[in-house]
Amino acid sequence: MWDKPPVAEIFINDTSISKKEITGTESNPDVIEFEHELEEGQNYNLVIDRSGKVPGQTVINEKGDILKDQLLNIKSIEIDEIDIGALVYEGEYTPKYTEPWATQQRESGNDLKDSFKNVTKMGFDGQWKFAFGSPFYMWLLENLY
Repeated sequence: MWDKPPVAEIFINDTSISKKEITGTESNPDVIEFEHELEEGQNYNLVIDRSGKVPGQTVINEKGDILKDQLLNIKSIEIDEIDIGALVYEGEYTPKYTEPWATQQRESGNDLKDSFKNVTKMGFDGQWKFAFGSPFYMWLLENLY
């Protein structure tokens, strides 16, 4: 970010765990730690709800190159002190496209996807969701390969 920080609200299913402005950088990222009781045999969603982007946060030159932007990057995620590694790319990002930009893109023939996998950088407000089960280490063993 260059002007105003994005806001990240963390949920486990529908329970809000944390909500804060993210001011960290690539070399000095914000770390959000929390504890949440999980019931064995249940499935859960870790959700990052990204908000706070206002018009003017994306600065573009005459050629269409992005000069400045407000992004929210997921650097890594640990559950039960286990880094999920490449499984972070299994999360699904559902952006909330801004208007009038989204309408202009559609009218120009550009297809705007409803959601994305393999995304850890969020430029639009929206939600990133990672589904997992409990106990986590058993779920991890079943889903690693």
